[in-house]
Amino acid sequence: MTPYKIAYNFTAILSLFPTENGGRKKPVYNHYRPSFAFNTLQHFSGEISFIDKEELQPGETANAIIKLLPSRHIRQNLKSGDSFSILEGDKVVGSGVIQQIEQESRIAIA
Repeated sequence: MTPYKIAYNFTAILSLFPTENGGRKKPVYNHYRPSFAFNTLQHFSGEISFIDKEELQPGETANAIIKLLPSRHIRQNLKSGDSFSILEGDKVVGSGVIQQIEQESRIAIA
């Protein structure tokens, strides 16, 4: 069996925590690259691009496209309705819910 990595692109509704609840002090912009956790201790790298907005302030909610970088350890069954945390290092700065999986790719590891 050939080992492979999985990459996901999906749309999601995400919210940044308000500063007074432990969130960021400054907004995030398109192409923001935090880590994501899907009910596990493992963190996965990815990129957020907002739909119809350029920035998201702490305490706000927005629709976004999220591209996860390929990983051997990510769950193979992410689906609409799954929740996730948005992290900077070990600090949780927001949360989100998957709306629709746009693409799931399996990339063979040489």
